[in-house]
Amino acid sequence: MVSTATDVPASLQRRPVDLDAWAIYVEADEALFRYAAASWMRGDVHLSGRGSAISADEVTWNQNSGAVSARGNVYLKNGKFVLRSQAVDYNLNDGSGEISQTDYLLNSGSGRGSSARLVQHAGGSTEMHSATYTTCPPGVDSWRLEADRIVLDHETEQGKARNVRLKFMDTTVLYLPGFSFPLSNRRKSGLLTPGMGTSEKSGLELAVPYYFNLAPNYDLTTTPHLLSKRGIQIENEFRYLFNQHEGQLDYALLPHDNQRDGDSRYYFNIDHNTHFAPERTLTLKAEGVSDTDYFNDLGSSLASSSIVTLERTLEYTDSSHNGWYFSALAQSPQVLDSNAEAYARLPQLNLTYEPATDKNAIHWKASAEYARFTHSQSTNGQRADLALEASRRYENSYAWLQPAIKLQHTSYWLDRDQDNRISRTLPTAAVDYGLIFERPLKTGNRIQTLEPRIFYTYTPFRNQDDIPVFDSSEKSLSYSQLFSSNRFTGKDRIADANRLSSSLTTRIQDPDKGREVFRASIGQMRYFADRRVTLPDSSIQTSPRSELVLETAGELNDATHMTATAFVDTRQKQVSATRLRLNYRDHKERILNLGYSKREGEYEAAQFSFATPVTDTWKAFGAYEADLENGRMLEVLGGFEYGGCCWNGRMAARKYLISDNQTYDDALFLELELKGLGDFGNGTRDLLKNRIYGYE
Repeated sequence: MVSTATDVPASLQRRPVDLDAWAIYVEADEALFRYAAASWMRGDVHLSGRGSAISADEVTWNQNSGAVSARGNVYLKNGKFVLRSQAVDYNLNDGSGEISQTDYLLNSGSGRGSSARLVQHAGGSTEMHSATYTTCPPGVDSWRLEADRIVLDHETEQGKARNVRLKFMDTTVLYLPGFSFPLSNRRKSGLLTPGMGTSEKSGLELAVPYYFNLAPNYDLTTTPHLLSKRGIQIENEFRYLFNQHEGQLDYALLPHDNQRDGDSRYYFNIDHNTHFAPERTLTLKAEGVSDTDYFNDLGSSLASSSIVTLERTLEYTDSSHNGWYFSALAQSPQVLDSNAEAYARLPQLNLTYEPATDKNAIHWKASAEYARFTHSQSTNGQRADLALEASRRYENSYAWLQPAIKLQHTSYWLDRDQDNRISRTLPTAAVDYGLIFERPLKTGNRIQTLEPRIFYTYTPFRNQDDIPVFDSSEKSLSYSQLFSSNRFTGKDRIADANRLSSSLTTRIQDPDKGREVFRASIGQMRYFADRRVTLPDSSIQTSPRSELVLETAGELNDATHMTATAFVDTRQKQVSATRLRLNYRDHKERILNLGYSKREGEYEAAQFSFATPVTDTWKAFGAYEADLENGRMLEVLGGFEYGGCCWNGRMAARKYLISDNQTYDDALFLELELKGLGDFGNGTRDLLKNRIYGYE
C-alpha cells in the first residue's frame, strides 16, 4: 500500500518570510551549537535554509559542509518534493542526500509514492530503489507502479522505471522491463500504456504504443499491435506543424496475415495542408489499402466495413483576390467495390468571380469549370462549363422579392467514335417571394412568426440523353429542395422546370436568448409540365405535384431537441416517408437519442442510444440500430464507464453487421485511463462519440 507524505507538520512553515535565503533558521527544544564542529538539536527541531526545510525529533548539522543527519519523524521539503522518513542524511548546500524507507510527494502534486532507498543527486535527479509511484490522491491507491528502480528527472519532467509491475486494485496487470512516464503535462518520449481487446476476426489484441517527441512541432507514435489470429501489425502516426505546413501521416503494416495465406496488408492515410497565405491553400488527402477486404478483416466498425471508395485528392484553392476564387483539383479515389466506382477528375479547374455588391444592387456571379473524367468501365471525356447568374433582392420589414436568371453553357469532348462533341446551352429564370408576419405571444416574452413563401422556376427542355453522367445524381426531396431550380447535382443534367413551390412556415422565437424555440413548415411543388430530363435507367416524371413536405424542429425544454420530417403522397393519401429524431441531454449528463426513418417499400430503420450516470462514479451506455424492413439488427453496443479521482475505465461489447450484409462480427473493447500516466485502451472513447450523439 502506497503511503503518503502529505501530513506535513506546521514547523516546516515557521521560517520568517523576510529572512535571507542563504541564512539557516533553527528552532528546537534543546540545542548545542558548535561553530567548528557539528551542532546538535533535539525536540521538535526545525531547520530551514538554502531552499530546503527539515523537521525531526533530533538533528545533527555541520555548518561547514552543510551536512544534516536527521532522525525520528523526519520531514524534508525542498524544491522537488516533500518526504517523510525515520532517517534522513541530507546536504543543505547542494541539495543531495540519501533517505531510507521514505514516503514522498512531488511538489507539483503530480505524483507520490514510497522507496526503500532514495538518493537525491546534487545535479537534480532523484533515484529510488524498490520504489512505487502513483498519481492517485493520498488515501486512494487504485493503481501504482512498482519498480526495482525509478529515476525522476525534474528538469525534463519525466520518470524512468526498470522492471516495472503495473498494479491495479492491488493486482499485477502488466509487467514491463522498462517504462517512462510524465511528471507533468509536457509531451515526452516514452512507452505509453498498452491497449487490449478482442474480436472474432482477429482474436485477442494487444497494442503497445511508443511515443517519440521528436521536436516541439512534430512527433511520432509507433504501435506494435498483436493480433493473435493474424500476426503482428505495426501502426505509425506522424504529426507535424510548421509555419506554413501541417498534417498527419498514418501507416499500418501487417507483413504476414495468417488468415490470408501470409499476405502482406497495409493501410495509409495522408492529410496535409500548406498555407501559402490565409486565402491560398494546398490540401492533400490520400487514403489507401492493400486489398478490397482490408476493412472487412481489420476494421473495427460497421462504418469502416461499409467503405467502398477511399479518397485521394490534391487541391489548391485561392481566394486572395477580391471577388475571385480559383481552385485546381486532382482526384482519383481507390475503388474497393467495382459497382461503386466513381469517375476520377484529372484535373478539375474552377474559376469564379462574385464581386461584393450593395444590398439593393444587382448581385451577379460568373463561373467557369474545366474537368477531365476517367473511368475504367464507362465513357471518358472532357467537360467545360460556363455559367452567368444575376439576381436582385427587394425587401422591407415584412416582405421580400428576389428575381434571378442564369445562363449555363456546357461542352463535352468524349473519347468515343460517335457523338464525341456535344454542347448544351440553357437559361433558367426564378422568382422567390415571401412575407413575414409576427405577433407577441401571451405566455412568455416570445414572438411567433407566420411566413408564406412561393418560388417559381422555369428552365426549357433539352434532351440530354446523349450526355454521359460524370458527376450528376438526382437530389432527394427535402424542404430546402422546394426552392432549388435544379433537381440534379453536378453539371451533366440541367432539369427542365416549370413549377411553382408554395410553403408556409411558423416560428416561435425567444428574443431575450436570441434563439429559435420551435419551427414548423409545410410545402409542396406544383408542376406545369412533365419532367422529361432523366438519368440513365430512369423514367419521365408525370405527376402534377410533388409529395407534401412537412418539417418541424424545436426544443421541448432546455434538455430536449426534436426534429421530424414527413413526406405525404397526396394522390394516394398516405405518408410515403418519415424521419424522426429526438435528442435529450441534461445537466446531469444523461443522454437519450431516438431515431426512426422509413420510406415505403425501400427501407425502415430505427436507432437508439443512451448514456446515464448510475452512481457518482459509474455510467452506463448503449446503442442499438435495426433494419426493420428486413427484420435484422445492424449493430448493438453496450457497456459501462467508471470515472474516479485517478483513473477512468470503460468496457464495451459490440456486435455489428459487416459489408456482406450476412455476417456479424463480435468485439470487446477495454480502455483504462490512468491519470498522469496514459491511456490503456483502443479508442473506445472515439467509438462512443461516434455512436452516441452528445457523448463526451
